[in-house]
Amino acid sequence: MRRYQKIISLSLLLVSGLCLLWGLRVTGHAATGLTSAMTTMPTSSTSYYTIYETGNVVGYNISGGIGSYPKLTKVTANYANEGRLSTKTTSMALTFSGTLTANSAEIKSLYYDVFYKSADADSGTSLVTTTPSNMAYGTSSVTMNSTKTLSVNMSKLKDDLPVYVGFRLTTTSGVTATYRLAIFNKVSLKTTLDTPTSTDSKLTGSGIAGNTVSTTINGTTYTATIGSDGKYEIKLNNTLNGVSSVTVTQTGDADYGESESVTKDVTVAPLTIKSTTTSVNLSVTDLEGLTSDADVVSWLVKQAGVVATNPSNASDTMTYYASESDLLTTFKGLADNQSTTVHVYAKSASGLKSEELALQVTKLAGTLSFSELSSSLGFGNLTVPVNPTVYQPTSTMNVTVADTRSTGSKWYLYVSATPLTSTTVTGRTLKGDLIYRDGSTDTVLTNQSMLVQQGQKVAGTTDTKVTSDWSSTKGIGLSVQPGIYADTYQGTLKWTLTDTPDN
Repeated sequence: MRRYQKIISLSLLLVSGLCLLWGLRVTGHAATGLTSAMTTMPTSSTSYYTIYETGNVVGYNISGGIGSYPKLTKVTANYANEGRLSTKTTSMALTFSGTLTANSAEIKSLYYDVFYKSADADSGTSLVTTTPSNMAYGTSSVTMNSTKTLSVNMSKLKDDLPVYVGFRLTTTSGVTATYRLAIFNKVSLKTTLDTPTSTDSKLTGSGIAGNTVSTTINGTTYTATIGSDGKYEIKLNNTLNGVSSVTVTQTGDADYGESESVTKDVTVAPLTIKSTTTSVNLSVTDLEGLTSDADVVSWLVKQAGVVATNPSNASDTMTYYASESDLLTTFKGLADNQSTTVHVYAKSASGLKSEELALQVTKLAGTLSFSELSSSLGFGNLTVPVNPTVYQPTSTMNVTVADTRSTGSKWYLYVSATPLTSTTVTGRTLKGDLIYRDGSTDTVLTNQSMLVQQGQKVAGTTDTKVTSDWSSTKGIGLSVQPGIYADTYQGTLKWTLTDTPDN
């Protein structure tokens, strides 16, 4: 009993193993669907195979045309599947029924044919390797109730698709024509190529996931595999600068000749334009220095830090322009703190043009101010004099007037001083004064304002250094009387800058 059980167990194991091997073999055939057996094409049209109820000419027709067509009733082929031929297909059988009738010509020769339409062959190029026997001998009507087996060469199927099924005839006058009754279609792989630019170092696009895409540029071939999202990226060794066009070819199942190419011109990358700022202030002084619209554009480019470049040619030179006209008039017509927008663009020596860059220009009101004013003035350690004495400062006094108003605008500079008081004894005042010396004239500044200098705005300049010519005989001094207390004293100078004279 135990022996019987062992035999049954072994038998089941063997059967299971055989089933497994059979299953693997069937799956392997289903993957390609190709066998040497003759396979019948579908009886109705599919995406791969189109059937015509009546034939039509490929290329030039014979004189008078065809009066009646036979019917293509059956097509079989080896190494074919679901209406698809393959590169391995070597045999096809065509079955026709009915009668072929020429309207006004006699048929000298008639053959079943499988062909493709090449650019240099009006009647198509036959893929049949051995010409079958002639079916007509100088008649205008031929009965075609027969099956013909043809030897064919489909090794270049990817280039030959679509492939036509039909017949070829030659009239007694020597005219040859081909007619189709079915087509093995070239199915689109939905290949796309994003428009490339001269600065690109990669090509992108889409196709069918898992397929291969390739391109050849300057003798070098690059390949990539289309991702699961249907997109691809072909990385290149260099940019496309100098390349006029690129072609990307998608290749699918080689057995079925799946191949599709797309070509696009390489566009020249546009100029890039940028600026460090898009807001520019226009002073009165700036405006006075501008004499033309060209000056305005040059000033804008400099003030805003505008730079344009050619990504494909770093040495390309640029010239800048504005879309608006009469810029100088516009600027002069601006009120204080009013703004306007100017659109600046660049053109390169190579003929390219950039996008426009919008710059906001605001006209500032002119100002009158101190651009420099010393915060202190010292006289050092002095000896108590026995006679009235004027001391010179030990430090330099710097006073500079900044004027951004219109040319000719006047300004007036005044100075006054407080009494000099002790820093150690409350209520003690120095017997002396800060004075302004102008040659032989000494003017006491204590508690009174004096006009030191007056001037007016000069075109092309902003700053006026009032103290540039001060010396031992000009500028601020300290007048001291005899009998003063030895001490440390301090006071204040008050500078007043105004655009009108002090009454």
